[in-house]
Amino acid sequence: MLPFLKRLRKKANPFVYTDQRMQVKKLLEAELAQSRHVVLLYLDIIKLSEIEAKFGQLVTSRVLQQMDHALLAACRQVMEPPVRLIAVQKLWGDDYAVYISAKHEVSDIFLHGLCVDLKQEVERELNRQLTYSHMSEVSVHIGYANVSGAELSKEMYSSVKFASQMAKYELMSNEFKHMQQFRTIMEKEDIHTVLQPIVSLKTGVPLGWESLVRGPEGSPFYSPGPLFSFAEQTGRSFQLESMCRRKAIDRLQEMHPSAKLFINLDARSIDDPFLLRGHVFKLMEEYQLNPHNIVFEITERHAIKNFESFRTVIQEYRKKGYLIAVDDAGAGYSSLEAIAEIYPDYIKLDMALIRNIDSDPVKQALVETFVQFANKVKCRIIGEGIETEKELETLIQLGVDYGQGYWLGRPKREFAPTNDEAINKIRELEQERQPIVLDESTNRVGDIVMSTICVNKEASVREVHHILERNTRIDSIVVLDGQKPKGLIMRFQLYRVLGGQYGVPLYYEKSVAQIMNNSPLVVDSRQNIEKVAKLSMERESFHLYDVIIVTEKENYIGVVSVQSLLDRLAKARLEIAAVSNPLTGLPGNLRIEREIASRLSQAELFMVLYCDLDKFKWFNDQYGFETGDEIIRRTAQMMATAIRVTGSKGSFLGHIGGDDFILIGPPAEIEGIVAYILEYFSSHFVEFEQRGEGGKPVLSISLAAVRCEPGKYSTANQVAEMAAKVKKAAKQISGTSFVEDCELAQSMPH
Repeated sequence: MLPFLKRLRKKANPFVYTDQRMQVKKLLEAELAQSRHVVLLYLDIIKLSEIEAKFGQLVTSRVLQQMDHALLAACRQVMEPPVRLIAVQKLWGDDYAVYISAKHEVSDIFLHGLCVDLKQEVERELNRQLTYSHMSEVSVHIGYANVSGAELSKEMYSSVKFASQMAKYELMSNEFKHMQQFRTIMEKEDIHTVLQPIVSLKTGVPLGWESLVRGPEGSPFYSPGPLFSFAEQTGRSFQLESMCRRKAIDRLQEMHPSAKLFINLDARSIDDPFLLRGHVFKLMEEYQLNPHNIVFEITERHAIKNFESFRTVIQEYRKKGYLIAVDDAGAGYSSLEAIAEIYPDYIKLDMALIRNIDSDPVKQALVETFVQFANKVKCRIIGEGIETEKELETLIQLGVDYGQGYWLGRPKREFAPTNDEAINKIRELEQERQPIVLDESTNRVGDIVMSTICVNKEASVREVHHILERNTRIDSIVVLDGQKPKGLIMRFQLYRVLGGQYGVPLYYEKSVAQIMNNSPLVVDSRQNIEKVAKLSMERESFHLYDVIIVTEKENYIGVVSVQSLLDRLAKARLEIAAVSNPLTGLPGNLRIEREIASRLSQAELFMVLYCDLDKFKWFNDQYGFETGDEIIRRTAQMMATAIRVTGSKGSFLGHIGGDDFILIGPPAEIEGIVAYILEYFSSHFVEFEQRGEGGKPVLSISLAAVRCEPGKYSTANQVAEMAAKVKKAAKQISGTSFVEDCELAQSMPH
């Protein structure tokens, strides 16, 4: 230390001027041990390199010497209670760190004022000492950062980096104010999470919600973009990422056991001890959830540089039961390589692929390729950034499993459901994609149940393990609360948990509720087998082959394996195919006769509508059988649409053969269907009507209705005979027509 600095130190309050980092660290530790609040002030000379270029190394060295004098003199001048000077550290070149402390936390307003005063005093003192002609006045940058002392060695570096970033901005500029705001946000953890639904594009029901971070409302950091940008600039990315994950995990207590929480995980911070060392599992146990409720989205803001070590950490997550998604697929640094290395449970397509996909065939082809790939490797696709109805329709047509975006649901603080408009559209499109056979098979899932072993929810993992060891032919155990199913344990899943590095010591003596599947597929025994099979195949890949639990009045009665379900479904479909029209898939004559006979036996009023296309033979002969088949298929689809649009729940649609169809149902429903066909028939066959120009026939349809009152008809043949008579009358009317049997009776001579 220079002699004049020693003299200065003796006269001033006791502080240290040094370039020795360890000496400064000891002083800071002493201050923090007294529960005092420590603040770093950072200073450097503006454009010192230009001074060196103009005036040379000798003058530059002189400027730095004068800066030493000016800074110390300025500190003595401006440092007053409630703060005291601890140390002035010369870092490197023209960079200085001034450490101060206070008994209580000081405000940003105070620190801002202190920085202004110190900056002005340093510049005044520095320029007073410098007497070089032609040299402009020298200025300094200044910034500050709090030192919490959590990890002092690291923080001495990170606080300098943060304060130096702040120092680049002028004290009175908006950027400086933003840096102050960001520092306050980080210190007070003033962020919150909002949740955006990730929606099934088959049912409209949320699979789960993605946790998204927001800063204070009304601030420039409300949006995550500026928040993460400032974190990157100031070296606080990991701190912010960790804070966001902790805030997201806090939301678990609000979640339904069947839902999933999607949490972003930067590739650079994959080895987060908060997630991998048991902290989260304590919360899981408290909230009665399991790791399958959490999906980590591997974000690609930064490239994955070492896939070998990255894959090792991912495997540790998988062993603990977490699910993995690759985010922004198709737009990141190495999304395809990440997918190949990670084997994700979900692939999230970047919104750049989704935007205007309805009008972009190249994007459609890319998404279709992703869907086909995902089907082969047993993972699910999520389309991000859906903002229009057309984008949604296109993704559904391409077979995308799930969607996310403003049109489905905006981010909100609560676990909000799908938007009503979106859920109605999804269900409408799903109905259109369903087979147009509207009478359901009588095969019930309750007909094929089998028994398995059940345990109480208080049973230990040890007991369950022993049961499976003794019963080698049993692959599943149902967990009950009384008679109501609460969970499911599959053999392979239990062995996977216990086979982990800490599986036995961690879980063996705990309740089975800690590791069971909290949201198994549970269905009522009356459910149709085809519907249950569909629900079964929509499960995530990890649970795809779990047994299905069957209940009666919500009480457990047995389970159904996926194999037996698919076997029975295949048999049922063969039976249906044997009595269905091969062109439309609609019930044929045998099932039509059964339907009429069944309704007659119930002695309730119903109506039969006989539908016959006009001039169909001419179109079939003129344009070929392919055109004829297309007309028949479109007619069947039009009638199915009429049933759906009019909300007809009790109507049956059959295909007699050729261009003849039949509708059977309550009179009110049939009348609504007739009104739809009369109004919209032409719109379903626009191009065929155009072919009828120039005196050529025009495609139309004749509708003949028979009102079947109780006791009026005793057999299906009698109804068919009357329908043929009414149809003959309808065919005599030009164009699309509708005739009821009562009208025919009135026109006949008495």
